[in-house]
Amino acid sequence: MPELSRTAPVTAVHLTIGRPRFFLLTLTLTCSLGMLSSTIYVPSIPAIANALDASIASVQMTFVAYLLAFAASMLALGPLSDRYGRKRTMIYGIALGALGSVCSAVSPSIGWLIAARVLQGVGFSAGLVVGRATIRDLYGRDGAAQIIAGIAIAMTLMQSFAPIPGGYLQAWVGWRANFAAVTAITGLALPLIVLNVPDTSPMDEAREAASLLVKVMLAGYRTLLRTRRFMAYTFTATGAHAGFHIFAAGAPAVLITGFAVPPEDYGFYASLPPIGFIIGSLLSNRMTRRLGIDALIGIGSAVLVPAGLAMLCLALLHVASPYAIVGPMIVICCGSGLITPNAVAGSLGVNAGVVGTASGLVSFIQMSGAATLTAALSLGGSGNPRVLALVIALAGLLAVAAFASLTQFGRLPAQASV
Repeated sequence: MPELSRTAPVTAVHLTIGRPRFFLLTLTLTCSLGMLSSTIYVPSIPAIANALDASIASVQMTFVAYLLAFAASMLALGPLSDRYGRKRTMIYGIALGALGSVCSAVSPSIGWLIAARVLQGVGFSAGLVVGRATIRDLYGRDGAAQIIAGIAIAMTLMQSFAPIPGGYLQAWVGWRANFAAVTAITGLALPLIVLNVPDTSPMDEAREAASLLVKVMLAGYRTLLRTRRFMAYTFTATGAHAGFHIFAAGAPAVLITGFAVPPEDYGFYASLPPIGFIIGSLLSNRMTRRLGIDALIGIGSAVLVPAGLAMLCLALLHVASPYAIVGPMIVICCGSGLITPNAVAGSLGVNAGVVGTASGLVSFIQMSGAATLTAALSLGGSGNPRVLALVIALAGLLAVAAFASLTQFGRLPAQASV
């Protein structure tokens, strides 16, 4: 695709950043808004159900709708920022997220809240997708990798610990305060974007090539969806990482309603499983070069599935303790930390010519798959630990089954043809 080579650099690479620390602080905040918004309100799920006269399952759909909107937007916002410029796309996106946050805070019904969460998901996706593209424009490939890795740590910590202040806001003020807090933080982010983010708009020739870029991207999607090795690695990553989202949506009803955990204490329980993910990720970082990605996925599977089955057994035995859920979940997240980065790396390696397209498609399938599996919680009783454990265990089995299918493709070439 030699005709696209001219569009790779944009004028932004020649810009200098007057205040790089403020710029990086701003992008860390905007990239993290989506993670903050996804989990800060989960201690309020039972309270929202009571206030809006809705079922727990209906309130969990606000989480599902958010994930689906966030995932779908990832496919569109990148090309839009190529066409109209990074800064403009980011400002409009974050402003839309702020509008969704305001609508969430004043929601009079569960239907209104679900629609508002869709607006949040679409808007805050811009912070992540366009923020990463802006960093790539300004710092180049190697410099961007280090910065994005640092921001990823901040995002993980934000998502993990957001339920702690969310629980206290629920206890002290009420569930609407969580969305009001997101609105306030978004109100801080918008002027920071205006002041600190340079306008890395594409050159005129890049604008003219945007439609061609979209056509090439769609062709890349079709190629990847027909590549069985790519799909196997992608579903492995999806099943392994979905457990965290299922836990985030389902655990509040189980722990707060079923096990009588106070909302202000819920965040401390919710912050424990991500520690397992960090441990698994650190082990993966140290061992991948020595053992290879498939071996690490195998080790992670040997951790993930037994932990999921242990959670299910404890639930079937009616062990009414928060640690009957949280304890196995820590181990599940450790297995996910071993599996997910290696499975993603495997999916990106099937075609060296469409790595960027593969990255976007993997992210979309991961989040939409997590949303679908989370929606399965509504098939059982609200706050039922057996349903929560069963869905989490099934997600782990999906990951292992997808990875096992790779043995059928062992003789296929590692690179997919376009």
